[in-house]
Amino acid sequence: MKAKIQLGELLVTKKLVSKEQVNDALRLQVSGNRRLGYLLIKMGIITEEQLLDVLAEQLEIHKIDVDKEFMHEVKGLLPRYLCRQYSVLPLRTEKNNVISLAMADPLDDEAINNIENYTGMVVKPSLVGHKDIAKAIKLYIPFSFKEFFHLLTFNRAIKFTTTVAVILLLTSSFFLANYIYQEKYGTISVTQDSTVYKNHDLMLGVERSGKISLLGRAARAEGYYSVTFDKMETLKEFIEQKKKNFSDKQAVWLQWVIENKIEQKNNSHG
Repeated sequence: MKAKIQLGELLVTKKLVSKEQVNDALRLQVSGNRRLGYLLIKMGIITEEQLLDVLAEQLEIHKIDVDKEFMHEVKGLLPRYLCRQYSVLPLRTEKNNVISLAMADPLDDEAINNIENYTGMVVKPSLVGHKDIAKAIKLYIPFSFKEFFHLLTFNRAIKFTTTVAVILLLTSSFFLANYIYQEKYGTISVTQDSTVYKNHDLMLGVERSGKISLLGRAARAEGYYSVTFDKMETLKEFIEQKKKNFSDKQAVWLQWVIENKIEQKNNSHG
């Protein structure tokens, strides 16, 4: 098989971008986990359709029409939240335990590994645009019970309904007090290697090594954050830069976690 040409080089060769524009995007890419193609689209330099054409050539895979390729017997194979998280859609199962998977980013190894672990099958990626996948997820993938407990879909309406049901069924002051506490402070999960704080559609994970990860959805921003920081000051700078994207509750909670949990814990170990 011939060696693959780097995406940036291929875009320049096709005169869709200049070397300077690629270098500008690469400098931005250093500050996070964003793909080069995604950055170039957000910068208004190329369109998603242009990116898909180049990716199809680079990866030697075909662009497909989801509506023509989707088989309804696989609609329950992946939950909706997982499809949205990785912008993927199951299309069909094939022989030798293979699942054909529409992907907006076939280079996303994390998505492929997690979906293979979830299904126990081998992923065969196909190329589809973000918007087409998002539309197909709404059309073809049903809600499941798991959606109620996942960060990406657990919105305010579901929180309210769940809380009312708990109060009516259990009529216990303990559950009411616990809900009020979690609504304000969220939940804390502790493992041997990390501590994870969750609330208001956001997660802050602190590893034993000191790295801090921010994941989830800001109330006034499109898409989801998935950013890792090597030190606390970098996280604070990021939150300050993005403060307009967070709701008042999210901003207050982030400040509370940083000052009363993470920094306080670090000081106690200092």
